[in-house]
Parts: sequence; C-alpha cells; structure tokens
Amino acid sequence: MTAATEPDSPSSCRVDAGPWAASVGYQQESASLPRQVEPSSKKNKTSSSRAGGARHSVTLALVICIFVASYSLLDIDDLLLRVQTSLGHIPSPTAQTQQLGATISASEALATAQCQGGMQRNSSTYREGPDNQQLADEDDDSAACVGRRIYIYKLPPQFNQKLIENCENQQGWARMCYDLSNQGLGVPFDVPESDPLAHLLVPTSAWYKTNQFSLELLFHERLKRYPCLTENPDRATMSYIPFYSALDLTPKLFEASVAVRDQLSERLVGWLQSNSHWEKSRGNKHVMVLGRIVWDYVRPEKASQPGSWGNALVSLPEFWNVTKISIERNPWGSEQMAVPYPTSFHPSSDAEMVAWQSTIRTAQRDKLVVFVGSPRHNKVPGTELRYELVRQCSSTNPSENNNTTSQVSAGNQNSRCTMVLCNVVKCARNPQAPIRAFLESIFCLQPPGDSATRKSLFDCLLAGAIPVLFDNMTAAQQYQWHLPRDTASYAITIDPTQVVAGELDVANKLLEVPKEVIATMQATIIDMLPRLIYKKPGPKLFEQSLTSSKDAFDHTIDRLLQKFDAHETV
Repeated sequence: MTAATEPDSPSSCRVDAGPWAASVGYQQESASLPRQVEPSSKKNKTSSSRAGGARHSVTLALVICIFVASYSLLDIDDLLLRVQTSLGHIPSPTAQTQQLGATISASEALATAQCQGGMQRNSSTYREGPDNQQLADEDDDSAACVGRRIYIYKLPPQFNQKLIENCENQQGWARMCYDLSNQGLGVPFDVPESDPLAHLLVPTSAWYKTNQFSLELLFHERLKRYPCLTENPDRATMSYIPFYSALDLTPKLFEASVAVRDQLSERLVGWLQSNSHWEKSRGNKHVMVLGRIVWDYVRPEKASQPGSWGNALVSLPEFWNVTKISIERNPWGSEQMAVPYPTSFHPSSDAEMVAWQSTIRTAQRDKLVVFVGSPRHNKVPGTELRYELVRQCSSTNPSENNNTTSQVSAGNQNSRCTMVLCNVVKCARNPQAPIRAFLESIFCLQPPGDSATRKSLFDCLLAGAIPVLFDNMTAAQQYQWHLPRDTASYAITIDPTQVVAGELDVANKLLEVPKEVIATMQATIIDMLPRLIYKKPGPKLFEQSLTSSKDAFDHTIDRLLQKFDAHETV
C-alpha cells in the first residue's frame, strides 16, 4: 500500500535535529517561523560555516538512511543468535522471541521516524490503495464501513514477502515459483485452441493452475483491496495477521528438527508480543489464515520427537484466542473454521460467473460417475475404501442391473465409471484433465485420502457434478459457512463399511437415483457455486466489493465480522 505525499512535503529522506546533530553543525529551519536575515556585515563570516553545516547535514541524513535501509535488510534473528552465541549466552526460546520482536519493532520505528519524510500525513487524508484506488478514510463513519473495519498487521517481510521471494530455494514444494505467481493464482491455463475444452473454459483469462495450498496469498491480496481498511487498530472490528504459514512449513514438513519447523512461528510470537495492540487484545478478534490442513499445525508444543509431524503453531498458547481459517479444520478444536479449497476458476466479474454457470448447466454428461485421484494399496490402514472404489471402477465386468429407467445419460454399462489417476496424469500440473472428466460425469466419488477433505470435492462442484461422500468430515462438519446444512440437497452419502466389505456396488447404487433428484441437486450446485470460488483480485473487485455477488472470500469475511461484532464463538 503506497502513501499519498503532501504537496509541501519533501520527497527526500529527512531526519530531525537533536543535540547530537547540533554538535556536528546540523541546522533545521522551522516551517512555522520566518528565517532571520543576517546583517550584511556578518554574512560573509557565516557563509562558509553555514555551507559546511549544510554539507554535514546532507551527509549525515544520507548516512542515517543508508544505515537504516541496510539494517532493515539484515536477518535480524540470525544476527542476534550469532552475537549471543559469541557472548556465551543463549536465552530461552520465550525470551529470545520476545527480544527478537522488540528488536524488529525498534528497527521499524527507527526506519519510519528517519526515512518516512514526505510520506507522513495526518489521519484525515485518504490512503492510496492498490491499483491507484483510494481507500476510505479511517475516520469515515459511512454506513458501509460501520462494524466492518479491518486492520492488517504490518509484519516484517520475513513472515510473508520474503517467503515468496525465496521460492527458488525451497525444496518441499514442486514448481513453487509457478504456483505463487499472479498473486497466488498460479500460471494461466494453456489449453490449445484445437482442444474442445478451450471453447468451454470461457473466458480463458479466468482459469489458472492454482495450487491447493495458496489460500494465504489469495486472502491477503483480497484484503489489501478491502474497502474498509483502517490503520487504527482500536477502530477495527477484526485484525488480520498476514503470516504465510504454508509457504514456511511446506518445505520443512520432513525436516527432522522440530526446532527448525517451529522457528518462524515462534519468531512471530515474539514480534506480536512487542506490539501494543496484540498485548491489549491477547489474540481476540484476530484472524490467521492457514494454507494447509490444520492437522499440519497441531503438533503438541513440547513434542520434540524427530518422528512427530508438522509444527506447533496452533498449539502455541499465544494463538489459542486467534480464529484460524484453513482448508480443513478440527471440528472439536478451538476457534477454527474451514473454507473452500482454491480451484482453478477465478472470475473477475459477475458476467464471467454467469457464463460458467450456463456452461455447466448445458454440459453433455455421458458418464455416470468418475473418480479423480491417486490409488491406494489395500494393505495400508485407512485406505481400503479408496482401493475398493478403484477396483470397482476399473472392473470390465460390472454386475447386472435391470433398473435402467434412471440411467440418465450414463452411457453403456462398461463405461459407467471412469477414472483420472493423478499419479499418472499429474492433476496439479494439468487441472484441465479433472475438469474435463467432471464436466462429462453426473457423479464424482470423494473418498478420504491423506485426510478427510479433498480439493477434488470443490473441483467436482465447480464442474456441476454431484459428489458422492463417504465421511461426514469431508464436507458436512467442515464448510459450514459455505455449503448447505442439508448435505442431501447437493450430495449422495454412502456407508463406506458396506463398500469395503464388498456388499455394495457404488455404480449400481447411483443408477437408482431418480432423474428428478439428480436435476434438483444439479440446480442447487449451480446456485451455490459463486460462494465456493475465489474471484481474481483487481480494481474491478475493489470498486464492486460491497455491491457485486459474494464469493468464498466475501462470505468468510462477513461471517468473521458477524462473529466478532456479536462476541460469538466458532
């Protein structure tokens, strides 16, 4: 966010005079008092000293600015550790993080005081936002912003921007730089014109290879353009902590040292503890977005075994009061809520959304059911269901079924179930393959995988297919702000124990679903689709954020503000 410079403010870096400045000849003239004109008899005597003082002041100002700029680029935490090590003193983790936070805050305050210069302005002026839009005055009490003001912490870049800039050096996230491009949307689709799918994905500018762990970037970019931002945290209904936890954790997931995995989270605690707004609130009415499933962040704080998983961010007591938004939550965890996985579709207008709804409404679905995912071995505990579904779907001799009256555009019996195996197709790099399969199918199988939730669920809904669920944790107990309470209104639920035991053939079960039920479910999915996708950040959204149709981000912000305004709990 850039700052508007007042016309009469100098654009160069400026320092204020003090006793130390006077000792080296620095002089600063007051803007409120007229400059005294020296008598001509003294003019020549003082001219050389005044010139020397001016040269000293300019030199001093430049030295200070260079020092501050250089200091801000240092890896402060590593520098502290080296100094402490050389002195033979390593403080406890808690003291260390507090000291680090105080040091960073002090350096930020120094940089602001010494180099902000002409960008300083009073609180009654407008703040210049992204895309040269003007954000509402924080003293503006218009009805649109009452109870909706959001404060964004100005974290040091090591907690967000530096993680993006360091993408090429990360080993745990394949194609990380590609996935983080375009404000977290990823690289655009590259479907050739000769592909029939190219004529369905209209406009092509709305389609990206979006990584499933990009939620933090998408939320932060949208919040930067939020029309009711405030720089006064005491006026905010909600405070947002823009920490890119997934970008930090993903490359370290298989790191043996838990101290390495926890390092940046603990540094964040130290920085926050040096902030007066945080100290007053103790995390209440604060929000943090976690780009990965919450289970990657709940390792007990004291668990230091090399084999333990993830980091301890959610387990840290300092974050217990913070509301955690993630793609999969622990329904029994404190202050947690799940939001939809990012998909590949990011419209920039309501017209683009309506056009896609029309596309999926008229799609020719000549397959009954599709499974998109990777197969599992039947001997691995917890993966028996997926193994059996793949076995059923790959069978060339399906059991006979005489009830064909509700076989809506299902094709012949041998092609009623199709698969897109992501260990072969590489679905993350080729998301057009799953989209094509879902567009051609009436139903889509959604068995749990590494965890209960799946990005595939939202890819399936995006294409207008009806999900087949086997676990309440996949949808019903997760996305309560975005999916209908009545799961039966948009999905089919099947008992997994019957499938694993070989007592139920899923395709046969789906053939029993009446045509009118299918049509009703498809209509429900099309209607709820806008609140399941994330629009593209941009100036159009900034202008229309309070008037256009609401997407997954808007619905999440609305519910958070309602929760904090009413002092509710998740």
